[in-house]
Amino acid sequence: MYSDTHNFTGNWVSPDLCSYHGVFCTATPDDPSVNVVANIDINDIDIVGYLPVELGLFINVALLHINSNRLYNIIPQSISRLKLLHELDACNNRFVGLFPDVALRLLSLKHLDLRFNDFEGALLSALFDKELDAIFLNDNRFSSQMLDNFGNSKASVVVIDNNKIYGCLSNSIGKMTTTLNEFVLIKKLFSFR
Repeated sequence: MYSDTHNFTGNWVSPDLCSYHGVFCTATPDDPSVNVVANIDINDIDIVGYLPVELGLFINVALLHINSNRLYNIIPQSISRLKLLHELDACNNRFVGLFPDVALRLLSLKHLDLRFNDFEGALLSALFDKELDAIFLNDNRFSSQMLDNFGNSKASVVVIDNNKIYGCLSNSIGKMTTTLNEFVLIKKLFSFR
């Protein structure tokens, strides 16, 4: 971390991680006398820096909310160890690189929010085969053909506007009629096959 203008992390000095601002702990199911880090919520505190690989050591984290900071670089592959992570909200930062495929290896992930970053390259077809409830990818620099398996998604919300997504919207979208509530493609023109 290079800057914390509001000194939010000022108490991140003791060995008791559960006392840190933005870190929430709970007892483990196996041993109620042991507390583990369950949630990290450092939204909108204007931290400048990058995510350390050590983040992957918090294997019991279920919610990782790091939006609206000035975090940059890439999302580390080490977070694939977070087997309980079901919400990853990394929007409104300065992350770069290709689509973070590590998100596809998060077995419990249901909510993926990567909006307003600088990710680029193609969308991965495995994204739409994953059991996600919410996919927010808008306002990045993805450049990808609309994937044929898009309709495999079980998401209730898919937002991919303000990227360079091209091609036809596959008829597979018809498979989403029981789950899809919101699909945002603002400023994009698609045709059904």
